[in-house]
Amino acid sequence: MLREIFIILNDKLIYQRSYAKGLDTSLFTNVYQKVKKVAFSKFGSETGIYEFFEYKLSYIVNENSDLVLLFVSGLGDDFKDIEPQLKKFKKEFLEYYGDSLKKDDFEIINEVLDPIVDNIHRNLKPKISIVGFSGVGKTTTTRLIKSEEIPMQHIPTITGEVATIKIGKLNFYLWDFAGQNQFDFLWEKFIRGSDAVLLMTDSTLENLEKSRFFIELVNKAVPYARFAVIANKQDLPEAKEVEDIERLMGNKTYGFVAIDTNNRPKMIRIIADLLDMDRKVSPLLKPLLERDNLMDEAQKALEDGEFGEAAALFENISNLCLELGDDSLAIDFQNKSEKISSMLKSLTS
Repeated sequence: MLREIFIILNDKLIYQRSYAKGLDTSLFTNVYQKVKKVAFSKFGSETGIYEFFEYKLSYIVNENSDLVLLFVSGLGDDFKDIEPQLKKFKKEFLEYYGDSLKKDDFEIINEVLDPIVDNIHRNLKPKISIVGFSGVGKTTTTRLIKSEEIPMQHIPTITGEVATIKIGKLNFYLWDFAGQNQFDFLWEKFIRGSDAVLLMTDSTLENLEKSRFFIELVNKAVPYARFAVIANKQDLPEAKEVEDIERLMGNKTYGFVAIDTNNRPKMIRIIADLLDMDRKVSPLLKPLLERDNLMDEAQKALEDGEFGEAAALFENISNLCLELGDDSLAIDFQNKSEKISSMLKSLTS
């Protein structure tokens, strides 16, 4: 997944566009210098890659103007897919700005460059895969995300379906795999190249035990992909609690009811949270932005000794987490709120 794009001219950052969490700004200068040292070395080439923790930095340079164009993506992204887009971007950038790069008053016009960059992201759009056995709600969830009619009767998916969805201005591939055992020889092939994998279960113990197979498959086929369990059919009496499912599966788990058409924003937010998407790309992601801001406020309140305020903020965060389907995190923040409140009560009694 293309997470960020940077343009550096004469060691000065002149443009940045973020689609998801990427390089920490405090580390950027240090990382960039390492990239530049490799790129402009005696044996350096016009294009190349530099791996930094969980990110792959793909670059293209223009020595005549000390220009570096830098794409930040995940480690699982293939450079052979990224390189053509780097070269295309450099060509378009120089066609528009090439004659102005050495002017003292040179500056980027975001209104011109942003659409070009967004098109690059569209060409490198992330792949989200929904896996799970037959009948757990994968196709229902896919149609929910696409705002199509919800099928109330299960119709098995044959081999798989691919759709393009939008979150704000960003485009994504959404893959829905057939869950019948006779297609298991295709699953690993289909899952390759995924930026995120959602394992859909029906929240019953029997299905959960069987579904652990997919965790092994994901770890083997796409070890760098973001992964979460979607505990579907939470409205049914036999459904296990989300926190119990998370302990059993050993992975982040979100509670869900796919047949409820009101849950489309919830699934969009789950995907955005999983991919660490920029919270500002769509109004649908406002609760995620609010949660992140409240977390910062709570941390500051703790540092300032404002424990009553921190307890209230933790409770608000817990409520937002419930809205987002993140039950385990909601319980964690609720426990923090209650612990602080109990401590304050004991001090005043």
